[in-house]
Amino acid sequence: MKIYTKTGDKGQTSLLGGSRTSKSDLRVWSYGTCDSVNSTLGFARSFIKDEEIKTIIFKIQKTLFEAGAELASLGTDKFKERIVKEDIDYLETVIDKLDMIIPKLNSFIVPGGTIESGALDVARTKAREAERYIVELCESYDVSANLSKYFNRLSDAIYTIARYEDYKNVLIKVKENVVVALSLKINKRGSEKMNRELSEKIIKRCIEKALQIEVPMVIWVMDEHGNPVMFERMDGSLLASIEIAKGKAYSAVAFKLPTHELNELAKNGELYGINNLENVITFGGGYPLKINNLIVGAVGVSGGTVAQDMEVAIYAVKKFEEMISYGDQK
Repeated sequence: MKIYTKTGDKGQTSLLGGSRTSKSDLRVWSYGTCDSVNSTLGFARSFIKDEEIKTIIFKIQKTLFEAGAELASLGTDKFKERIVKEDIDYLETVIDKLDMIIPKLNSFIVPGGTIESGALDVARTKAREAERYIVELCESYDVSANLSKYFNRLSDAIYTIARYEDYKNVLIKVKENVVVALSLKINKRGSEKMNRELSEKIIKRCIEKALQIEVPMVIWVMDEHGNPVMFERMDGSLLASIEIAKGKAYSAVAFKLPTHELNELAKNGELYGINNLENVITFGGGYPLKINNLIVGAVGVSGGTVAQDMEVAIYAVKKFEEMISYGDQK
């Protein structure tokens, strides 16, 4: 059976039971907007990792199919009340349960705190839109009280779920920041040390930027003594980049300078000839990493042009400095 029937080419569509009406019919607007709510909730659910919340949203989506069918049957001999009091009670239970967890809000929330809550807020506005159509339908059709109440509660439920997702994200960020703070261990001289936790954060930022510019990279992180702490080779990166990136990180920490600055000094400056030393790389992509103006390690990046390597490394260094100063903000 083909997905297209051509029966709607002249602006007509079928209601539940087969009767025809204009696509501009308020009933069509109503159940079409109900479908928009359902689809947007599905989009949000695809990002959500909390299984309990996914289950809640899925149940709401199934109820919305029933709501759409009720709206599509208004004014026909197939009309049937499908939304019942138990459906409204379920939404109120969800709202009350989550409202006990999240902090009280004293101001308007700007949508977009996370992908999950952002998508939920879009669904919330569509639920409000559907409710407005249903209120208007009440002027011409015998709309059930349960249906009207359900959509009034629905936007509140979606709003509460969105704020719960925002709250969970805040808790995750606080936990990450605590981990970062604990990872800044003080050695006997009083200076901070590079470790695996910090290295993972740095490499994560490098990969983030490399994906953005669509160039697979190899990344090395070394401690203040030039010892490797961690390295990552992205799929598709050049094999030669493994040693090049390693050399950049080593050179940056050994000479306490970005490798592109070493390049200038190696040509005509006081470090003339260092590019002939084993393991020393004198072109861009290696940067020292500092905490409180003390070098605690270095990052080396290779895989693209020199400019691309530097772009990725600079991004990681900037994020590292922000992380040390303010905590991991992303």
